[in-house]
Amino acid sequence: MTDIFAVQNPLTLKLALFVGVYLAVAASALVRPSLAGALLTSIKASPGIMHATGALAAFVGMGVLVTHFDFTSITAALVTLTAIWWAVEGLGMLALGHLLPIDSPFAIKNYALSNIPAFAIGVFLIIAGLLGQPELLP
Repeated sequence: MTDIFAVQNPLTLKLALFVGVYLAVAASALVRPSLAGALLTSIKASPGIMHATGALAAFVGMGVLVTHFDFTSITAALVTLTAIWWAVEGLGMLALGHLLPIDSPFAIKNYALSNIPAFAIGVFLIIAGLLGQPELLP
């Protein structure tokens, strides 16, 4: 049953738990448009918050990628793809955040909806981090 959680790199399991907890907790709140809207409006209204948020996302995403660029399992791929997303999102916020209409009703609705798969991925990664086993290579 836990073969789906088998990974080649033991670091994947630690990162899966770290990334999964963050995704599940953050997405559980931001799936509500009222909270998503408040967050996006406050980020858009403050260049300082936009810069700090973008810098943090970029550094965390790139930091994970420095240690983990792995597509050998579902768990590893989800950790890597999340890190790529964070890096791209952070760099985009740093470079273009002031131009993006992130506080529009369309953007708020889509941001809230995007947290549904983020929550599901987070739960999967938590389970993988807790139950996963490193594969023994021949």
